[in-house]
Amino acid sequence: MKRVILLVIVFISPLLIFGQGKKFEYTPKVKNQVQITKLLGEVSVKNASGNAIVIESNFDMERPERAEGLKLLGGMEDNTEIGLNVSEENGVVTISGITKQVMDYKYTISIPQGIAVNLDYNSPFANNDITVDSYKGSLEIKTLSANVTITNCSGPFTVNSISGNVEAVFSSVSQDEPSSLASVSGFIDLTLPGDSKATFDISNVTGNVYNNLNLVGGSSEKGDNRSDGLASIKHGNGKNNYTLNGGGSKILLKSISGNIYLRKK
Repeated sequence: MKRVILLVIVFISPLLIFGQGKKFEYTPKVKNQVQITKLLGEVSVKNASGNAIVIESNFDMERPERAEGLKLLGGMEDNTEIGLNVSEENGVVTISGITKQVMDYKYTISIPQGIAVNLDYNSPFANNDITVDSYKGSLEIKTLSANVTITNCSGPFTVNSISGNVEAVFSSVSQDEPSSLASVSGFIDLTLPGDSKATFDISNVTGNVYNNLNLVGGSSEKGDNRSDGLASIKHGNGKNNYTLNGGGSKILLKSISGNIYLRKK
């Protein structure tokens, strides 16, 4: 019986170790800004519970035998053992992928509250989506075709995408700085508490705008499946500015051909 239990433990242990993935921690000298670049796989951002930046990944890329004693030409040093280079200069921590193979792995990056984050996912090799959950601090995200999903955050946000969809759920609306959500051909779906104070600047060329917030200027007409329970905002006479609860922090929503959805939380 003991032998059977031992065999089971020996078999399961490697699976548990692999499932846990790898972790790298770095404590910034100055809590100012984090720049994330050249990550091409699935990326998630959230708040850390402590003062250190914590990066978790399932990175497990083997180095070719022929590369023994060689370095990547033009590449940076992997000083994390998870395919990344982490450095700090002038109060900016840079987290950068060192090889295109990072597209095959997932990265969850936990950042101390209040640090501004700039995530550049604007690469044709990027093949996954971006998720941000429960982050308190300034966020700037750029993508080509990746979708961006932001939940339980207060902003301010600046999200720019070419063909990706942008979905954001505000826990509250920061009154410190404006937010901007933009996509050329993807849709924008924004949810926020009904008692929020905000001023919307909406720009849309061929798409429609649907809303169930108490915005000045909204009117009702039939929409699409995603717009169930929402009324359409008709643009006319150059009126693209709307206020919620008397106005407040500015929120810019911009799309060329995608629809825009405004929802009450």
